[in-house]
Amino acid sequence: MQTLQFFYEMNFKNTLFFDRKISITHKKSILYGPRKSGKSHLIIDHLSHYEKGSYLYIDFSDDRIETHLVAENLATFVQKNRIKLLVIEHFDFSFELPNVDEILLTTIFTWKTLKGYDSLILFPLDFEEFISFDKKHSNIEHLFNFYTNNGTFPQIVQNSEQNSQKQMQEMLHLILGDTTTFLIYKRLCEMQGSKISLFQIYNHLKVFTKISKDKLYAITSELIDQNLLFLVEKYNQPSNTKKVYPIDFALKDALTFKKDFLKRFENMVFLELIKRGKKVFYEEGIDFYLPDESLAILCVGFATTEAIEMKLQKLLPTFWALHVKRIEVVTLSSESAKDIEGFSFSIAPFWEWALQL
Repeated sequence: MQTLQFFYEMNFKNTLFFDRKISITHKKSILYGPRKSGKSHLIIDHLSHYEKGSYLYIDFSDDRIETHLVAENLATFVQKNRIKLLVIEHFDFSFELPNVDEILLTTIFTWKTLKGYDSLILFPLDFEEFISFDKKHSNIEHLFNFYTNNGTFPQIVQNSEQNSQKQMQEMLHLILGDTTTFLIYKRLCEMQGSKISLFQIYNHLKVFTKISKDKLYAITSELIDQNLLFLVEKYNQPSNTKKVYPIDFALKDALTFKKDFLKRFENMVFLELIKRGKKVFYEEGIDFYLPDESLAILCVGFATTEAIEMKLQKLLPTFWALHVKRIEVVTLSSESAKDIEGFSFSIAPFWEWALQL
């Protein structure tokens, strides 16, 4: 009971909270998302709407907690103190929850579910949320440059005066936990936007670290489950090589001196899509294909309108084969909209494209 009493008496003050697009509206909810995506800040803001003493907040990432003791005493404690809202962070789903009117759970694993619970996923910031963090009223292109350099994790954006690459390294060691997982994730980040097979990754890693294929596959699967990593399939060819994207486009620059801005830009566009629940594939010559919307997206960075139109002309047979109806070209400069060979296509700089999604 001492552990539960400690958490019950805690005071919360969320001085760094900024509005996110996700809000907690159901009485029973599970909040998914990678560590450092802002789940705790969202919860603390939610608790501000409740009277002190009406809720119990428990964080299982606290090393002082003995899970079995909490499980044994929780039902009695919430009944005795008439708890209306129970919050458990990093819940491991190892014990049955007590009867409480409102329960909010967090976990990093997307496959953990409970019947009757609403599911919410909190990613790091999308571009629109990033803009809301700006208190200097900077112009949109300045904000985009800042976004490009600092990435999407809230704590790094808020501490932008510090070395963001060093902050990211420290944060990753905290999130990933062990050296082998870090080395695997580092290599996958280095391959940002590239087509890969895990066998290729295994052949690279085995040269300088002891690792088995089974271990590599298991860790990669966990990284995907935690939304730290995304492997994008070629449309209708799931056995083909997949394109790899980390949860933050700026991670590669924090882990290697090798730079490829176009791949980072591609990762940036992909994350805007995935954070809006889009089902994304790739095709030859097409960065992202969204079959549910008959939409093809190309990421070209800097390119003239004439060069873009020439590229689209070469891709016409692919567009026809895929029954594409719309084509969106995301750039860093150009802007236009017209029809070409019966297709509706638009060219827009990232900051306009992302805000219109």
